[in-house]
Parts: sequence; structure tokens; C-alpha cells
Amino acid sequence: MLTPEMAVQNTSSPSFPLVFLEPIADAHHQWVALALHLSPSDGNNTPLFNQLFNEYEFGAALGKLRCVLNVADPVAFEAAFEAPLEPAQLVLRVPVEICRDPAHADALARLQRQGFTLVAQGLPGAPCLLGDCVSAVAVDYSAAVYPQAKAWLGVSAAGMHLAEDVNDQAAFDACQQIGFRWFAGEYPLHASTQASRRDPTSRMRLLRLLDMVACDVDSHEIETQMKHDPTLTYQLFKLVSSAAFGFNSTISNYTQALNLIGRRQLQRWLQLLLYARHASDKSNNPLLPRAAARAGLMEALCQKLGCDRDEQDRAFIVGMFSLLSVLLSMPMLEIIGPLKLPLDVLVALTERRGRLGSLLRLVERAEYGEVPLRHADLAGCGLTPQGYCHSLVHAYRWASHVSAEAQA
Repeated sequence: MLTPEMAVQNTSSPSFPLVFLEPIADAHHQWVALALHLSPSDGNNTPLFNQLFNEYEFGAALGKLRCVLNVADPVAFEAAFEAPLEPAQLVLRVPVEICRDPAHADALARLQRQGFTLVAQGLPGAPCLLGDCVSAVAVDYSAAVYPQAKAWLGVSAAGMHLAEDVNDQAAFDACQQIGFRWFAGEYPLHASTQASRRDPTSRMRLLRLLDMVACDVDSHEIETQMKHDPTLTYQLFKLVSSAAFGFNSTISNYTQALNLIGRRQLQRWLQLLLYARHASDKSNNPLLPRAAARAGLMEALCQKLGCDRDEQDRAFIVGMFSLLSVLLSMPMLEIIGPLKLPLDVLVALTERRGRLGSLLRLVERAEYGEVPLRHADLAGCGLTPQGYCHSLVHAYRWASHVSAEAQA
């Protein structure tokens, strides 16, 4: 059967690049920005930036987050950039050689006066070589660059310096210690197991509740289970009292709260709570928005393929559950085995098989990690780069909202 997305694929341009959104977080694992990457990139990406922000509404994916753009030619960017975003929301990452070149000083100064934040990609050797209009540096972290970065940051002006390719907890701790304030990389997927071992009873209770919701058990049984957890009760009443539900009356009992939220929304809320920070933690769980982004992208891609609502819901569950083994430091099958999950969800999570398994592999590659997404991966799933872009906006709009709510 020819799906709507496959029909578009027959007429789409194969030259449309792949688009990646890479989360950037602060020291408390709160998302502060999304870095926009393109593959392939011809150096001057300004026309494509315009297309993404105007036609694909990439600004919607940002919410209140900032966006980091790679700008190889400040003069060309200044002349051609036209997007419905305030300059203050954009961080321009410029090669350090350009930042040091006097020939580009005027263009950089003009961009700064317009409100753009300028960041040098790489270390300049001495802070004074950057000039007044460049506020910070972005550095690909490795053990080899650590001594130089430590020496440079020790004498540089304070700024929101960005450490990239931070791929484990030890690297995160080292970068934070020497003065980096923004972080990007795969470290959330290799986080310390200390947090995952806290209060396992509460998380197992959430898994039992999810199983009960999926099996459509009576609301009274769900209510009884929730009453065992005061924190869960508080979170439920806080959720249904929020402005998002527009409910102005007093919420006096569990039945009222559960009826108001509805089963589908309850299921998604419980899934997110699995990743919520422990009450004693000072920082957010870095896996929470990552899992939300995976879930949103799985759902959106499934919709692009013309799947029905039930399969879209199962795709969302696959994305949300895909990081449970990292969260709980347990084998995936041991975690989800007791749950009565549909077969396609089970094999997707444990073996990456079936349509949902193929989409999960695609979503994992879309995270700008060591094994990047390819055009062939999209084509193999019946998707186009353009359709993938629209899905990416949907997913990160949701994940950005989740990240902001986690801070509240």
C-alpha cells in the first residue's frame, strides 16, 4: 500500500539535507538550547536556515529555548538571514579563525549589535584574540584538549562556554569543574547509576500503574494503587489543577482527578514520571526530555506513515520506554517482561524488530550521536527528509515543553 509519505517521496528532492536537533543543557541538566546541524553542509547554510524557520516552523520546536546555528561566513549570514525569530534567541557558532580575523571584525560587531550572541568554535590561544563581540567558546571535548581548555578557561572572562561531545559522566564532571556552563553530547545516556537506584519501589509502582491503565482496569483499582504513594497523589492533583486543564473548581477526590485527566493522558503522564527527578535531587533527570523527544518523534513518524491512532500510541510508548534500561540499570526484558505489552512493542524494545523497531533505530540515529542518521535510513522506513523535518518539529516542541515543565 502506498502511504501518503511514500507518495511524497516519489517527487521529493534527494538533495534535501538531513536535519538534526542536538539538546544543550546547563549544569542542572535543564535544556537551554537546541543546536541545529545539517548533513551534508556546504558552508553557507543561510538559505536553508531561512527555509527551515519559515516553511518548516522550526521556531516552534524551540519554545523558549535558544538555537545554536553554525555560521561559517558571517557576512553571507548577515546579508541573507530572514527568519521570524528574535536575534536574542539565536547563538551563532563561528569558527575561531573567523573570530580572530580582522577582516570579519565589522560583520561580527554588526551581528552583535543586532542582538545575536556570538560563540567561537574552538580555542583562540588567548582571550584577547576573540574581541569584545564574542562572548564564549564552544569546544569539542576530549582528554587531549582538556589541559588547553582548562588553562584557557582559567584566565578567560566568564561566559556560557559550551562543551560538546561530552559522552559520559566523568567528562561532564571534568568540563563543569574547569568552567564550562553548557553541555552537549551523549552523557545522559551513560549517566551515573546512583540516581537510578533511588527509590526503586516508587518506579516499580509506576510501572504497575502503567500496566493497569493499559489493561483498562477499573478506576477504583488505580485509585487504590495511587493512594500508596503520597508524592504521586500530590503530582496528580497538581497536574489537573494546572492551567493546561482549565479546571477552576475544587478537586476533592481521586475519581474526579482521574476522570478529568482521562486514560490516555494519564498513561503519558505516568510514563514521564518514570524519569522525573527524585525529591532529594538538586538537578533534573537528563533522560526525561530525551525520552520525551524519542516518544514524540516515534509518534510523529508513525503518523507520517499513515498508521492508525492505536499504532501511534504504541510508537509513543516504545520511544518513552526505550531508555528505561539506562534509567533503572537493568536489562530491558527484565523491566518490561512483567508488563502485558503488545508483541510489536515488546520486539521493538528488545530486538529492534518490526516497523516500530525500525523506527526506533531511526530515532536513535537521529540523536546526532556516533552512528548518525542517513538518507537511506529514512528511505528504508518509507519516509522523506522533508517529512522527517516536520516530525522533528513536532517532537521537539513536545520535548521542550516537557523540559520546561520539569523545572517548574
